[in-house]
Amino acid sequence: MTEKNRYWVALIVLMWMSATLRVLGHSEPTKWALLVAGSNGYENYRHQADVCHAYQILKKGGLKDENIIVFMYDDIALHPDNPRRGVIINHPNGSDVYHGVPK
Repeated sequence: MTEKNRYWVALIVLMWMSATLRVLGHSEPTKWALLVAGSNGYENYRHQADVCHAYQILKKGGLKDENIIVFMYDDIALHPDNPRRGVIINHPNGSDVYHGVPK
């Protein structure tokens, strides 16, 4: 990870922690998720696929869209090397984990 990326990740985490601490002041805490894939390019497909898969798991677990923060490049679903254009999978012959992920 480059120094520039480390800076942004640290800043995002600090902002998220600050928001979480404010929310935790309520009687019923709100659950949040921060999903980050800091690499781009088709050769790093797995990083974005993992974030998309994590998003799907969180949604199925009942977490609301407004409580899931996604930071990732959006450059592999429609990449010319992607054999299933517009689809991201996280294992061979897997289902689309890209659908519904905030862009």
